[in-house]
Amino acid sequence: MPDHVNNHEIRKLLLSYPKRAVRILCDQYYNSLVRIAFNLTHDKEASKDIVQETFAYVWQNAKELGNYHDRSIQHYLVRIVRNKSITYYNENVHLSKKKIRFINGHTYDLVQDSIESKIIQIEVTQEILGIIARFPKRERECLMMKIEDELDNDEISVRLGVGVKAVERSLTSAKKRLRRRLQAKP
Repeated sequence: MPDHVNNHEIRKLLLSYPKRAVRILCDQYYNSLVRIAFNLTHDKEASKDIVQETFAYVWQNAKELGNYHDRSIQHYLVRIVRNKSITYYNENVHLSKKKIRFINGHTYDLVQDSIESKIIQIEVTQEILGIIARFPKRERECLMMKIEDELDNDEISVRLGVGVKAVERSLTSAKKRLRRRLQAKP
């Protein structure tokens, strides 16, 4: 998650110009927070609603949140989104099993014992996304479009303006690179 917002300045802004502060926070963190919520809820619309509710809460409680605190406003936003997402998941997901799709395309059944196992899964996903973020640009773009947007190679080709073979080579290279990095981890 990007960290370009100065915590002290944004808290001062929350006290004097809450609408502007929330707009800055929204511009900076909206997409990242939606991804965090989606990783917990597996529902795009619910994830967007959760993040909007979070920013509405920040705006309504701007005076309180504007007071100095050791923790960053980013940490606070993530915590609210995570808690709201966990509540949503617990209230709305009634499946005993959840299909987990791995990067290599295989799916496996995983019994969902608790929300803690879900949080562990999210942390692993964040670690994998961190590894992918350091890949060469074309490999990263192709792999993220394949994973996040669930696009096929033809659709990725059109979006990037390159041939399908170039997409296939980039995906193959990215998957090999990811496999090597994950196997090298202790």
